[in-house]
Formats: sequence, structure tokens, C-alpha cells
Amino acid sequence: MYARRRRLPTKPAAPAWKWGVAVLSVVLLMGGGWLAAGSPRNPAAQPAATARTVEQDWATLKGFGPRPVETPGHGGAVAWLETQFTALGYRVTRQPVTLERPFDGGGTVRVGELSVPAAALYGAGGGEQSGRLVRVSPTDSRQQMEAADLRGQIALVALDAASCGAVSWRDLADRATSAGAFGLVVVDGCPRQQSSRVTTMPLPLVRVNAADGQKVLKLAGQTATVTSSVEVRKVTGHNLIAARVEAAPEIVFGAHLDSVNASPGANDNASGVLAVLDMARQAAGTPLADRAWFVLFDAEEDGLHGSSAFARDPSYPVRETRAMLNMDMVGVAAEPLGFAGNAEVLALARQLRPDLRVFRDDDQPRRITFGRTSNIRGSSDHVSFIRWGVRTGYLYRGEDANYHGPGDKVLDPDLVRDTADFALKLANRVLEAPWTPRETCGITGRDCRE
Repeated sequence: MYARRRRLPTKPAAPAWKWGVAVLSVVLLMGGGWLAAGSPRNPAAQPAATARTVEQDWATLKGFGPRPVETPGHGGAVAWLETQFTALGYRVTRQPVTLERPFDGGGTVRVGELSVPAAALYGAGGGEQSGRLVRVSPTDSRQQMEAADLRGQIALVALDAASCGAVSWRDLADRATSAGAFGLVVVDGCPRQQSSRVTTMPLPLVRVNAADGQKVLKLAGQTATVTSSVEVRKVTGHNLIAARVEAAPEIVFGAHLDSVNASPGANDNASGVLAVLDMARQAAGTPLADRAWFVLFDAEEDGLHGSSAFARDPSYPVRETRAMLNMDMVGVAAEPLGFAGNAEVLALARQLRPDLRVFRDDDQPRRITFGRTSNIRGSSDHVSFIRWGVRTGYLYRGEDANYHGPGDKVLDPDLVRDTADFALKLANRVLEAPWTPRETCGITGRDCRE
């Protein structure tokens, strides 16, 4: 046979665009599957978590002890709370909060041959100063202290059970230093230790116990040398932000999770934490869960660091928030449940409780921002939201006898539940009411109004 000289007819090659479409389809299919697999998902709610009670939560939380930032008790509490929110079906985000905290390294008060140990008042900067011990009353005004010739000297103040309840150590330190004192020695005869933070300044502001203090008081008028060692360390806490993946923060329920040094922080503020956790439990599986964020703020006791970091985070859609409801010290009935905050939210709250106690949360010093005095005042985390024009409601039952002390060990679960129930009802009223978003009020806060 002869060899074939002509090629057999063949099927025409497919156009290049068809191959491109096929390849693109495969790529898109694979990419879509990858995105679906990698996108955030809501965890499944666990029946055991939804069935827990405030009493059970408190039994666990109090076991961690005091919760200052970056202490073992603090770390254990944060980890446990994260698991609880996750078990309720919320995705939890940890937001780092970095700050500096002072740690007392010890000190002494020396007068002649006498030397007694001293501890720095929390927040003081430490240092060493010598001067005449000038005895002043804990209730003396700054002008009265100036009249006692305190300038350049060491203020000596004795506190007993009566004056302890009426005098803030922060205010006492501010009056003494404003009068020109180069140091402060507090003879601590208080039945409980105050842990509120004093204004930070490079001066030895110290306390001595009652027994040693009596020896120092006998030497008033003599020259003393006060030494205080304070180490300032950078520490990192974490805000816990619990929310469904698709949830918008139309309502932010908040409470601070840290406590002051040496305080178990039952009322201040495990009570608020438990209220937020109980609200998250009640909201799970309801429409409210898609319109609310549940946030536990860190480092409130050190200066509202956690809530400030949260509110200024660009990923937080502040203009979507209709109201922020803050729970702080709601587990002891020092006073009936009170409300401070936005007038519009207050009107809705009074529809639910006509006899609701209303108080003003403006007894704190004015805040300084960029050299300007802001008109924003307040004592808890809602203040960070007011700065950005968010309407707020602060729920609070008053300051009890164990405030900021080692005796803050007890709370009433029924009061916590009552607060949580009221806040949930109020949130639903806020969501039902007409609302127009307001523009934020700027970095200075000068235009903010409540």
C-alpha cells in the first residue's frame, strides 16, 4: 500500500476563551469554598451553658480572687469568661489593652532614730523627700493646709474609722500636694484598706499601719525623711467582645472585669460582669442577639483604658450604636438601682420603672484632653462612649462599705438578675424607639452632651 500523503480531517481546536472560562470557573469554585471554610462562624450553643445560673457563675468567678490586670486571678477569670460566652453561641474577640501600672516596692518613714515601714498609696510615683512633719486634719481644705505652713514639708494625717468613710485618699493627696507638700504620710487606722488610685506624681505618698503610725504622730514637728520605691511596669489586659458574627452593635452591654489591688471585687465589679453574662445567656437564640454586643472591659480601675481602646477602635462601627448600657456595682443594695445618662434613654427607663432612682455621675475631676478641659465627667466605662456621641445609661446601686477594699467579697445574685432583666427590657425599648444617629463630637469632646 501507498503511504498516506494527506492528513485525515480532525475536530477543530476549542477557542481559547472556552478554556479560559473553564479555568476561571474552577478557580472561583475553589476560592469560594476556601472563603466559606475560612470565614468566621458562630459556635454552637451548649445546653449546659444556657442552663447555668448567676449563683453558679459567681461560685466559679469568685474562686479566681482579685483581678488586677496581668495577675493570675485576672488571667484565669478572662479565660473562663471567654469559654462561657463561646458556649452560649457567641464569637469572642480578645482586644489587647496595654497600659502602665505602678507596683509598690516598699518604703520607710524615718524620724531621728525611728524608722517604720511604709507602703505607697496606689498610683503614687514614689521618690524620697525630707521635711518637717506637719500634722493636718483629713478634712482640712487646701487653704487650711496652706495656712499650716505645709509648703515644702511632709503632711502627716491620721485616719480613724469615722474619717475613713468620709475621706477619699485621692482627694486628701490632691489637697496636700496642692498646698505645697513634698510628701504625705497617712496613718492608716481604717477598718478597711482604700485602693482607689491617687493622682500620679513623683512624690512619696505613703501609708503606715496604726501601730507604727502612733509612734510617728508623737514626733510631729520634727524633720522626717520619707522614701517610697515604686516600679512602673507595662502590662497587657484584654477586652472580651462577645457577639454573633452577623450582629450589629446597636446595643452595647458593658461592664469592667478588673478589680483593684487586693480586692476580690465582688460588687466592684463581678456583679456587673455576671449581669452582662446573664443578659448574653437570656439573649442567646433571640432577635436581640443579632443586634447587640456584650463587652467586658479591662483596666477600668486604672483609668478606663479598656473602654477607651474599644470606643476609638476604627473597626467598631460607633455610628450603629443606639445606646451603651454600663453595669457597675449592681450586686449590693447600698441604694436602690440608679440610672445616670442620656435623657432620651432615661425617659424610656422611667417607662419601665417610674420610681427609678436618678443620680448624676459628674463628681469626678474634669478630664484634660490636648491641653483643654473637657466637659465630660464620669466614673465608669460609659464615659468613653459619651466622648464619641453615643447615648449611654449607667446602672449602679451605690457605694457600699466594702468599696475598693479586701472585704468586697459578697454580692446578691437576685440584685444581679434584677439589673440584667431591667437592662434587657430597656435595650428592647431603645431598639423600638425612633433614633437618628449623631455625628461624633471630636477628639476634644467639647461638643459632647448627654
